[in-house]
Amino acid sequence: MFNQCEQPGAANEAVPYEDGPEAFSYCEDSAPQNDRVTGIDLRSLPAGTAVVVDTRHSRYRFVMLDENGRNALVEGGRYFPRATTARVEGSTLGGSLLKVGWIGLGLFVELSFGGKRIITSRVRSISMPRGKS
Repeated sequence: MFNQCEQPGAANEAVPYEDGPEAFSYCEDSAPQNDRVTGIDLRSLPAGTAVVVDTRHSRYRFVMLDENGRNALVEGGRYFPRATTARVEGSTLGGSLLKVGWIGLGLFVELSFGGKRIITSRVRSISMPRGKS
């Protein structure tokens, strides 16, 4: 279920990260044509890596703070008007299943900070800006 690319209403765009393709999950039927990905494993990214996530209602910028992909400076959306340290829990379909350390297209991102759990709207795109974060 995490590898479907053509699901109606699901995300439809992502930009591959050239320095660490192992962080991405490619759609087998479409990767050779356009390098479309379904998500990113934050645990495989080095500290300092920036990730931009567009959801249905907001844009978030994550700058990874540690090598295990759990803590990030997060900016965007209603809860993060300024860069705030938060724990990236992972992605969910909205129930109790959580894909830890992962941001997936068409899924919701779960974040924790200040004793609160924040769930974003559905992810529409994931990109990694080139150059310095």
